[in-house]
Amino acid sequence: MMRNLLRNAVTVLALGCLAVTPAMARQWNPDARGAALDYAQIFHQKSPGEVVFVWWVTPEAFPAGNNNQTVQDVLSRYIVLGIAHGRSSTAGQMSFDPIADLRITDATARTLPSLAANAMPPDLAQTIAGLQMLARQSLGPMGQGIRWFVFDGSTIHACSSGKMSVPFEGETYTYDTPIPGCPK
Repeated sequence: MMRNLLRNAVTVLALGCLAVTPAMARQWNPDARGAALDYAQIFHQKSPGEVVFVWWVTPEAFPAGNNNQTVQDVLSRYIVLGIAHGRSSTAGQMSFDPIADLRITDATARTLPSLAANAMPPDLAQTIAGLQMLARQSLGPMGQGIRWFVFDGSTIHACSSGKMSVPFEGETYTYDTPIPGCPK
């Protein structure tokens, strides 16, 4: 029991450290990839024991190279969002609310169509599976609580001028583009 409480506390602390905005901390060795990752991850502590984690997975989050080319190509054609809504119990156990649906809008307030899991091309399905594995391994319980959503990416690009809004549970999480880390 104490071991689980300690593990959950360490997980929440680690996630908090990952999600701190640049205004609250400085990167020791900032680079374009790090800037993109920092901006794309939103960690919102809504109340004591309640958190929302939103992660826009952008092509800029992956280093250039042949090993990542397919992932970068997929992420440049689609908007891939991971979202988790977690609550911790008094015993320190994290539980996650099921997220049935998610809507996003672009800079013109147009709602972007989502892509159903059974309509995903193989390269996109493989990318999502890889992201799920990465999140579960690196983020522990929070990673297991993430639900992935895919949207048409024709009007929102991480390195073009624009905006994306993600309304969820009474809040609207926003991303202004171009995001930090884009080539200038």
